[in-house]
Amino acid sequence: MHRQEAMLFSIHLPRFARTCLLLCGIAMPGVAAAGNADTAQSGPTQQAVQKVLYGGHTRRDYYTELLQLALSYANGQTYELQASGLDLPKQRAFDLMNAHQGIDVLFGSVSRERLARYRGVPFPILRGYNGWRVALINRHSPDILRGIHSKQHLSRLSAGQFLTWSDTQILRHNGLLVATSSDANGLYGMLQRGRIDYFPLSVLEIAEELHKHPNPDLMIDPHLLLVYPTATWFYVAKDNQALAAALLQGLQQAERDGSFDKLFQRYFGAALQHLQLEQRSRITLENPLLPADVTVK
Repeated sequence: MHRQEAMLFSIHLPRFARTCLLLCGIAMPGVAAAGNADTAQSGPTQQAVQKVLYGGHTRRDYYTELLQLALSYANGQTYELQASGLDLPKQRAFDLMNAHQGIDVLFGSVSRERLARYRGVPFPILRGYNGWRVALINRHSPDILRGIHSKQHLSRLSAGQFLTWSDTQILRHNGLLVATSSDANGLYGMLQRGRIDYFPLSVLEIAEELHKHPNPDLMIDPHLLLVYPTATWFYVAKDNQALAAALLQGLQQAERDGSFDKLFQRYFGAALQHLQLEQRSRITLENPLLPADVTVK
């Protein structure tokens, strides 16, 4: 019998006959393969979709879109991004994430303390711009920051900051006077009443903050830019190496193909251009919280 005839024969054997041949140890071309095919009930096993929970409620913003973009590049695993539904103080959210209790990923500035406790994804998702600061000021003192070119000059004025922000420590480390509050309305009220002179915010958020807290007595200062090195990363639980690797791979791929830059420009490009940063007096500050080996851009 020719080889092709034997193969055809083996394929058309009744299942009982093929089983007998196999049990008897008779090796016939095609029989083993056909037997294996019979045992495969449903083809290749599909990998389950893995949910990734971010902090807070469902929203569409830069951070959630960037997470979705990064996870879309994952090889061999499908991720589904969902909101955790948990609105918590940042430290509490980080602790729950580390304990795998309802949150899988958060974002935040890089510090030695965070890197010791959590697993950071070493990719600067804000390109260092979170450390570029311009100030809200009182509209009745529009030139209060004009002509200031050094920390020494700036130290004569009082800045406002949130009590728990790392920026408070950074400004004080640089010898600047800082008054704090535990809520936004308190800071805006302090600025309006002249209890503080300026309220520095990230160039990425200041326009949105003023829009969210409209006040005819407040304006964006056009004169000064404060810059200190900082990086903002995504974080996962210390033992969640797989998710960290998937995020890093996706972010790097998005940077290579230009989709990261496109997303960043869509959210922040117009705001950065409107602030005319290149025309401002620039004061560089130290950041004692940032590890020396962390890349900020």
